[in-house]
Amino acid sequence: MLASLRRGSGSGGLLGPVIMLLLLASLQGCARNPATGNHDFVLISEADEISMGRQYSQDIRKQYPFYEDQRLQQYVQSVGRKVAANSHRSELEYQFTVIDTPDINAFALPGGFIYIHRGLMAYLNSEAELAAVLAHEVGHVTARHSVQQQSMAMAGNVLSQVVAVYAGGAVGDLSNIASTALVRGYGRDHELEADGFGAQYLANAGYDPQAMIEVIEVLKNQETFARLRAKESGQEVVGYHGLFSTHPANDERLQGVVGQVPAVVNGRVGREAYLKAIEGMAFGNSASQGIVDGRYFLHKPMNLKVSFPEGWKLQNQPQQLVAIAPDEQAFLLLQLGEIKDGYTPAEYLRERIGRSEFRAGEEISGKGYRGYSAVVDPRGKPLHRIAVIYYQGKVFELIGSVKNEREFDAFDEKMRAAITSFQSLPKADYDKADGLHIKAVRARKGDRFALLARRSPLSRYGEEQLRLINDRYPEGEPAPGQWLKLIY
Repeated sequence: MLASLRRGSGSGGLLGPVIMLLLLASLQGCARNPATGNHDFVLISEADEISMGRQYSQDIRKQYPFYEDQRLQQYVQSVGRKVAANSHRSELEYQFTVIDTPDINAFALPGGFIYIHRGLMAYLNSEAELAAVLAHEVGHVTARHSVQQQSMAMAGNVLSQVVAVYAGGAVGDLSNIASTALVRGYGRDHELEADGFGAQYLANAGYDPQAMIEVIEVLKNQETFARLRAKESGQEVVGYHGLFSTHPANDERLQGVVGQVPAVVNGRVGREAYLKAIEGMAFGNSASQGIVDGRYFLHKPMNLKVSFPEGWKLQNQPQQLVAIAPDEQAFLLLQLGEIKDGYTPAEYLRERIGRSEFRAGEEISGKGYRGYSAVVDPRGKPLHRIAVIYYQGKVFELIGSVKNEREFDAFDEKMRAAITSFQSLPKADYDKADGLHIKAVRARKGDRFALLARRSPLSRYGEEQLRLINDRYPEGEPAPGQWLKLIY
């Protein structure tokens, strides 16, 4: 193998340049980690780290909607800053933001830009648990985990170019695989390290560090339930990253890093404060992002209703709504398009498809809107059904296709029916279009989750959902006087 690595290198071979590169990187790329005290391989300065985070945060703003409740945003910011002020990099200007999606996730960008999804907050039950999630993400920032990963990726890219020049493309591919493996290899250790630092920051801020374990227990129960539901529907489970999804709460390493932090006597829990803060928070999809009600998509701010084929699954994503046929044989997506002044819907569609041919073009219209629809042949690719609809100053694009082109006509009939169902939101659907919300109440004597679920608008799995969001899964019941989260 050594001989094969030297081929094509001329005098000096491949190993000389690689060793020189690594030596140069080791001299220029070592910096003291502000959290661990170790000297890490980094190629990015703190100023560049903050600049990167600021740039990425602008991309996040374009990709994800932020939750519009400023009161809740300010509460999360205050809890996050309390934790960050007691961290190894308290001088950074941290920003904590709630993202308006039902996803169960949180993440940190370089330089102190931290995000938590509203969906994750629905499962937390105290201010201490919220602080634990934010402290975990602060731990990633203070230990400069993203900077280390970026540096390894940069070095791997340079190395792959050197190998490609001296030894050919095949070995270059191997070097890319090696550098990727190194980056991915940091994952578990970085998550564990972030939990250890997070527990320290919790204690420093006056919270019990065991809240870190409590969060993991809650999310593990949610993941267990989600996997059972996913098995029924054939869908994939996407959960919170890191130890919150890869380790049980009784993991010895996790217990070790959290257990090293001394307990806080009378540490702040803040259950009532947290429940009051999330009072009225949307559960599931929010009205501002549109509500999925069976086969219907309802959007109150846009005054919109669209009906999709019976049995199709609707996935409401931040940038688009996707309707998927059974067995995933066809799809139809709804998204906003770019406004082009002076274009008719037909002209808009023609420019949208470029050089592709189309047939069966037709004008479509309804109360308050006009549009154009056609079957598009992208030349060598599956046929598409595309519609452009002008409504209330916006451009809506509906794009559908199938896996097997021989079945296009059968699916096209259903896709066309969905397109022509486009209408203003009927008054009868206004309440549904508001979506579901969280309400905090005290449990009364005799309350049981089965009974509470029957009184709630939750359709399937209502009892399990109430247990999950109240940390009583799988069989717990509320105690009289206990604060509960209900869905209305």
